[in-house]
Amino acid sequence: MSSWVKCSIEPGMFPDEYAVVVDTSEVGKISLFAPENKVRVEQNLMSVQRLNEGNDSNGSSVLVRLPAQPFEITSQNVRVPRENIFSE
Repeated sequence: MSSWVKCSIEPGMFPDEYAVVVDTSEVGKISLFAPENKVRVEQNLMSVQRLNEGNDSNGSSVLVRLPAQPFEITSQNVRVPRENIFSE
């Protein structure tokens, strides 16, 4: 299911991308370059794919797939705080 995650967005190195910083539940802040069609700059949102409807053991985070590889970790799948996820 497609969802949106709250993030910080700045212009990227190229005209068709943005530098994005996302808060995760497990490793803190991570950064990546996201294609322009995956962000809503004015709303500070990035499109992600929700991988499961289940939560972590205490229900505070959701597993999502990012649209690009982050710099700090080796997986595009991360847990983000539930309060930072919005559905369309």
